[in-house]
Amino acid sequence: MLIGNRHRLNVKYKLVGLVIALLGLCFATPMSAQSAQSALKMNPNAYTGKRAWWFNYQYFPELTIFGQSDDTIPDVKHRYSFFVNGGYAGFNFKNSEATADKKMGLGLGFRYNHFITPHWGFRTGVGFNYSTTCSGMGALNDEYVKTDQEFDQVRYKYSFGAVAEDYKIFLLDVPVELVYQWRRIMAGAGVKVAFPVSVAYSQSMNDVTTTAYFPQYDTWIDDSWVMACGHFSELNSENKFMVAPLICMLTADVEYMIPLNRKYSLGVGAYIDYSVSSSFSFRKSQLKDELTDQECMLGTTNEVPVSIVTNSLLSGKKNMESENVVSNIKYMNAGIRISLNINSYGPPKPKTKPY
Repeated sequence: MLIGNRHRLNVKYKLVGLVIALLGLCFATPMSAQSAQSALKMNPNAYTGKRAWWFNYQYFPELTIFGQSDDTIPDVKHRYSFFVNGGYAGFNFKNSEATADKKMGLGLGFRYNHFITPHWGFRTGVGFNYSTTCSGMGALNDEYVKTDQEFDQVRYKYSFGAVAEDYKIFLLDVPVELVYQWRRIMAGAGVKVAFPVSVAYSQSMNDVTTTAYFPQYDTWIDDSWVMACGHFSELNSENKFMVAPLICMLTADVEYMIPLNRKYSLGVGAYIDYSVSSSFSFRKSQLKDELTDQECMLGTTNEVPVSIVTNSLLSGKKNMESENVVSNIKYMNAGIRISLNINSYGPPKPKTKPY
């Protein structure tokens, strides 16, 4: 009888212990959740979890086992980026006579992203880009009429075998883009306005011939230093445009972000900018004082027609054909961009749901 009573008591104790253990499991999760939620409401800075963008979270210690829903994670509201880029950039034009080849372009700048939702936002900023372009054209024959110091009309004719130009372009641009982010990928598209800070060029002409004809005297002059007439094996000059147009471009880019910690990340991506308008108007300094009104490729100074003044392919005109030397001028910039991103988060979301 004594052994039977002891056995029944042991069974009762075991049943009571099992019930207590089950009750502990039932109430453990809500108590932990309430503890974390209370701490978060009392002090938003109590959130100590590290966020590797949209996954790989570390939660409050008491919620590590049970997990935490994504609706409690603070969203990125602002992102500041400092970047460098490099690629294929410069002017582009191609017709039956002239061509342009782009070389490598380099740039740096700053961008600001403001997110309206966890995925959608807007971007602006400022960039400074440097690029070069090599261009060239074959033989050209043209003529123009001007009035000399004695009010005599002079018809100049000129020709050259070929011309080559190298451009150095400095642009300051401001983008306005719509951006979308998904996990570690962010993409943007919009418009960009670029201001040419400086467009300088060097020019080389070969096999140049100039002649002058005076209708009043029915006289041709083909070799005269004071009239800037003769045959020249090569003419070289350097100049820059004092008037250059604003360039409106379409822009698009995509970036993959590599987290460094919750606040900083590195971005690696690609971009492309392409100009919308092709009606560029370039003018170099004192153009009206130095050249004739026709703005032809080759002219003489107005005060004393002793020296030859050349124009650029970008601004020169073919007087006999009443058209620009080159047309359909475009600007393109495409390449790789590397950025350092700094994230600023919104307030932590107050609702915590264990699951």
